[in-house]
Amino acid sequence: MKSKEQIQVPRAERFPIRIPIKYRKEDLPDWHECKTVNISRTGILFQTDQTLAIDCGLEILVQFPSAVTLSCQGSVVRQADSDYAVRIHHCRMHSKAC
Repeated sequence: MKSKEQIQVPRAERFPIRIPIKYRKEDLPDWHECKTVNISRTGILFQTDQTLAIDCGLEILVQFPSAVTLSCQGSVVRQADSDYAVRIHHCRMHSKAC
């Protein structure tokens, strides 16, 4: 009988891009502004002085310099000091600024 082996999935490549974002907790009206630390195809790492719980659902607007905005829904998966990692569940791209 074979032993169970863990399947290792490589992490998505991270891009050290520091750009402004706005985020808010799902179903709450107040937006908070901060900057990204890095971005990948599966998530965003950002720094904020707000307290966010693990599994907290967020709406995020990422404003790229080309006037393209990425509108995302995701959830907090990890926190260390003021850094929060968010797994992205759904994204939509818009050609207008935040």
